[in-house]
Amino acid sequence: MKTLVQFLVLSSFFFASVLSFAANKPQNLQLRLGDGRVVYFEYAKATKKDAPTFLLMPGVNRSLLLNESGPKELIARGYGVAAMNFSVQPFSVDALEKNETPFFMTNSKISLADLAAEVQELATDLKEQFQVSDVIPVSLSYSGAVSPFLKNFPVIVEAVPLTSGPAQNPQLEQYRQSLKMGEFWNPIFGPGITRNLLDQAYRSKWSEQVDAISNQFAFDSSRKDQMIEGYTVLSRATEGYEWDLTTLPSKTRRVFMFAANESKSLLQHQVNTFLALYAKDKNVLLFVVKNSGHVIPSDQPESYAGILDLVAQGKTDKLGGVIEVDPDQHATKTYQNSDAKTYLQGLVDSKE
Repeated sequence: MKTLVQFLVLSSFFFASVLSFAANKPQNLQLRLGDGRVVYFEYAKATKKDAPTFLLMPGVNRSLLLNESGPKELIARGYGVAAMNFSVQPFSVDALEKNETPFFMTNSKISLADLAAEVQELATDLKEQFQVSDVIPVSLSYSGAVSPFLKNFPVIVEAVPLTSGPAQNPQLEQYRQSLKMGEFWNPIFGPGITRNLLDQAYRSKWSEQVDAISNQFAFDSSRKDQMIEGYTVLSRATEGYEWDLTTLPSKTRRVFMFAANESKSLLQHQVNTFLALYAKDKNVLLFVVKNSGHVIPSDQPESYAGILDLVAQGKTDKLGGVIEVDPDQHATKTYQNSDAKTYLQGLVDSKE
């Protein structure tokens, strides 16, 4: 099977469709979910018969853009691609009507389940408005904390998923825990103080990011405070969060994609999560992409698209374990059972 897997992966990487990206120009669209709430997304329809549409969920900063390398590879192979932003992210905030106030300015208690509902709504819209028959969600980093709440999808691809908020930012978690401990001595005002101090930390962090993304995409500068608040909503939603494996839909197959150069703390939690699932179901599959940092679609776009290509074709349906992908050497290695565990722990231990 190892030789077969290598053949499948390499075939996917090097025999992409010759369909032109320019012939399928993406559309910039909005899905309105209520007053002050829209989901901005880019969409390119499938050009290959019966090809599914990949619903690319966003990272914490923004969605992938369809003119970026990873999505372009998928479009060139004939797949439909929809790249979405959550309603609290800058692209969606900027898409509101001129005098429209974002809904989260008066309702800041947005949960990961609420964000998952936006993904479900967009998937339904793609089916109803664009006659898409098959939608495959693909998480990216932050949205990997949202994807466990999705329902009724046969397969979900988890690219560098945020399986743990604390593992993503250990320093912030230490700060949060120290504030929570202080609440013991001030049970009346302590929780409010904790909330205010954490929000100050979030807003300070996100202010610079809003300036950068607004300058890059010429967003309305008058919405800066709203965009900072939107990012703050995302930060609140993952406080203390970790994947709950007991609540994952049993009928959804998950294919994981980890970056070999991931930070040690997050990689350790990702590995622990995968191995816990693999212990229950040997049909769980993980691709580890070598020579890639956290954002695989940008660092290794051909590998990213090639893996999704395999998933779409059903060629991974009966595969389990770990497949290491080496883009530079155009090679793969397969690890199963105890070898998979040894390989993954060795990968984590190799980090400083």
